[in-house]
Amino acid sequence: MNITSLIDINVICLDLKSTSKESIIEEMVNILNDAGKLSNKQQFLADVWAREEIGNTGFEDGIAIPHAKSTAVITPSVAIGISRTGIDYGAEDGLPSDVFFMLASTDGDDNQHIEVLSQISIRLIEDGFTDKLKAAQSKEEALALFTDPTQPEELITTTITEPQAEKSKLSRGLSRAKEHLLFGTSHMIPFIVAGGVLLSLSVMISGHGAVPTEGVLADIAQMGIAGLTLFTVVLGGYIAYSIADKPGLAPGMIGSWIAVQQYNTGFLGAIIIGFFAGFVVRTLKRIKLPESMISLGSIFIYPLIGTFITCAAVMWIIGAPIANTMTMLNEWLASMAGSGKIILGAILGAMAAFDMGGPINKVATLFAQTQVNTQPWLMGGVGIAICTPPLGMALATFLSPKKFKREEREAGKAAGIMGMIGITEGAIPFAAADPARVIPAIVAGGIVGNVTGFLFNVLNHAPWGGWIVLPVVDGKFGYVVGTLLGALTTALIVISLKKNAVENEDTTVRELILTAVKNEGEAEVLAVTACPSGVAHTFLAAKSLEKAAQRLGIKIKVETQGADGINNRITPLDIKNAKLVIFAHDVAIKEPLRFAGKRTLDISTKEAMYNSETLLKSSLVN
Repeated sequence: MNITSLIDINVICLDLKSTSKESIIEEMVNILNDAGKLSNKQQFLADVWAREEIGNTGFEDGIAIPHAKSTAVITPSVAIGISRTGIDYGAEDGLPSDVFFMLASTDGDDNQHIEVLSQISIRLIEDGFTDKLKAAQSKEEALALFTDPTQPEELITTTITEPQAEKSKLSRGLSRAKEHLLFGTSHMIPFIVAGGVLLSLSVMISGHGAVPTEGVLADIAQMGIAGLTLFTVVLGGYIAYSIADKPGLAPGMIGSWIAVQQYNTGFLGAIIIGFFAGFVVRTLKRIKLPESMISLGSIFIYPLIGTFITCAAVMWIIGAPIANTMTMLNEWLASMAGSGKIILGAILGAMAAFDMGGPINKVATLFAQTQVNTQPWLMGGVGIAICTPPLGMALATFLSPKKFKREEREAGKAAGIMGMIGITEGAIPFAAADPARVIPAIVAGGIVGNVTGFLFNVLNHAPWGGWIVLPVVDGKFGYVVGTLLGALTTALIVISLKKNAVENEDTTVRELILTAVKNEGEAEVLAVTACPSGVAHTFLAAKSLEKAAQRLGIKIKVETQGADGINNRITPLDIKNAKLVIFAHDVAIKEPLRFAGKRTLDISTKEAMYNSETLLKSSLVN
């Protein structure tokens, strides 16, 4: 949306009278209300303050951009105000703020909200723009600064988007639900891995088939039990957080705790309660509050009422039905003892191998991981399927080295190690180079491995894969046999499909050395990568982008938002000097508004891994 369509004479004030942050926000809201842009002034004011509680919208150089997405907005609009005296808005540089933009966006329209913020930011970084705005003698003169047709085209549209068909309302809803679920699972994974491994190690070291009850091993077991107890609470809480921001965290966590502990709803209950709590709190935030209570909304009223409604619904309405559903699911899984295991094993094995750690893989592994306590045979098969793709490709490079280039043979060594420790992503370099041959081979290997594990009735008590978990596996022989058969299946299929490789004798190509930018302000392209687990896809996408940029002679700086936090952080100077920003992510990235005003490309980590060079070429040409 073009910003010029959101501004008119009626939403411009060149002499704001307020002398405090509270009063100037109210004055700006009144401007929008008087112009007929709002259906409920107090509701929009509450939504603006809710946004301020997340983070101050005062920026450097006297600029403030208060904003909100709200159901009270009739017509999306941008109000512009100038304070001749300046007010203390709490800006980072400590200086008074005197130029104000208030964005009013319709609730749920994230693209419009970000695009308008981007266009405002571009105007503000133009040399002399704010001085011209403050010097305007009339509203018409101020409006002309935004509607001048001589403005360069790139100031009108700054976001690169790939052509796509119009999505239905249902499709958009499902897409958002998936994002909320992935946000919850990304926070859950460390709990289930840490808890499962600690508990399994305590049992393994004790030498008995039961949880230790005395000594240090009992303490370690309790650590593990704590992790496996808390993961459902974290899952539900962060799904609610994703939907309703911080006010949803308490209702989601407390409601999930009651559902799991009192009604034994398991992970299914945590997911349902997380969504329920999130939507309850988001609905509460739309209710008009008295002006004197607005500041209490996010920290007191919404969490309190949201928790009561959520927990009441669990206790009196939905807790028992969810528990019955979970019981039926477990009974169905337990009944899959004969030929049913083969069908289920084929499905889970194919899913675990298909996209090598991507969303389909995550569904299969989450299904098994969350039931490692009640149905450990699921993880027995899936743990094998997780490691067969990289082990199969490593075996193929060993059995038939002529089929692979030198760099692929080197990648085979790394893939072998990754497979042993349960990291499916070790097969990605091979799939990226030759997907038509590699993907069918690894899917077949995953199916064979998973089904073999099921048929041998392997029990894996750790929510992980690879041979690293062998100490806590019951049926080690079957686990090893399944892994070898799956890897061999993959290797033989790949070898039969591939032709002999033609080596490139150019050593400068073979010995590619990455020269990613580390210093401030030097990069032409910036990138941020993030995936649900914060491990493999995050860093593989980063490396793919770095390699592609190096081949094209482009200076790039990549910030990874992984399990170990933010690394190689992009700075304001980097942002100022860059031509393009790439968001390669499967979950929401942190601090996206840093990049407002820059040309951006929004893609998945898979696209970055498989198609980074083409994307860089096309994006920088446009």
